[in-house]
Amino acid sequence: MSTSPAPWSEEYDPIARPAGSSAPARQEYDPIARPAGSSVPARRDSPVVATRGSQGGPEGAYLAGLGKAISRHVAELLGRRAAARARLRDCEDAAERAAQADHERKEHHRGHERPWPLRWLIPVGIAAEAVTAYVGIEALVASVVVADGLSLLTALVGAGMACLLADRRLNEVPVPVSARALEGTFVIILTVLRYESLRIQGGGFLIAAGAAALAALVSAIGLLCIEEIVVGTYPFSIFRSSVRASWKRSRCAAARTRLTMTDASVTAAAAQFERHFLAFLLKTERFSVAEARERAAALRDALTDGEA
Repeated sequence: MSTSPAPWSEEYDPIARPAGSSAPARQEYDPIARPAGSSVPARRDSPVVATRGSQGGPEGAYLAGLGKAISRHVAELLGRRAAARARLRDCEDAAERAAQADHERKEHHRGHERPWPLRWLIPVGIAAEAVTAYVGIEALVASVVVADGLSLLTALVGAGMACLLADRRLNEVPVPVSARALEGTFVIILTVLRYESLRIQGGGFLIAAGAAALAALVSAIGLLCIEEIVVGTYPFSIFRSSVRASWKRSRCAAARTRLTMTDASVTAAAAQFERHFLAFLLKTERFSVAEARERAAALRDALTDGEA
C-alpha cells in the first residue's frame, strides 16, 4: 500500500496530481495570456502588446521613443527663450532708468546743449595763450625756466578768468563791466609786453606792432573760446549719464536681437518636431492625414504653449 508524503516533508508538492487521477494539475496564472478563441483582448499595459493606446497614446509613445531627442531640443530652446525674455526685460528697465536720469540731468543744466568733448579744446586755448605770453616774456627775463613758468602762469590766469565769467553767465548773473574791462586790460598788457620784447630782439616798428597785434588777437579769441565752450557744452556728469544711457540702449538692442534669433530657432524646431511626429503618425500608427495633422499641431502647441 502506497502512502503520499506528509505535508511537512521535502517531497510534498501541492500542485502535483496523484497517479491515475483525472483532475488536471494546477497551472500558474498568466495575466497576459487569453483563452483560445476568446474575444477578451489582452491587457493594454502589457509590455508585449503595442497598441495605439500604449504609453499614453501615440503622443506618449513618440515622446518616449523617436521624439525624445527633438522634444528635448525644443524644451532647451524654450528655456533659452525664457531666459532671453527675462534678460530683455531687465535691459529695458535699466535703459529706461538711465534715460530718465539723463533727461533729469539735462533738464537742470543751465547752459547750452553742445557735447562735452568740445571741452578738450580748452587745453588748446590755454596752450595758445601760453605761447603768445612767452613771446612777451622771453626777452624780459634772463632765465628760460622763469620765462616758461611765467608764460604758463599767465595762460592759466587768463583761462581762469574766462571760466569765472562763464560761471556767472551759467548762473544767470550779469557780467559786470569791470570784469570785461579787466579782461581787456589783461590782453592789452600782454600785447605791450610782446611788442617790447620784439623790439628788444631787433624787430622793426611795423614788424613788432604787427606781431604784437596778431598775438593779441590770438589771445583774445582764445579767452573768448574758452568762455563760450564752458557755457555752451554739457558738464562731464551729463556726458557720463548720456554715455551710460546710450550703452544701456545698445545692450537692450542686443538682447532684443538675441530674443528674435531664439524665437526663430524655437519656431524652426517646433515645425521640425511637428513634421517628424506627423510622419510617425502616418507611417507607424496608420492615422488618416487629417487626424494626423490635427494631432501633430496639438502636440506642438502643447509642447510650446502655443507660442511657436
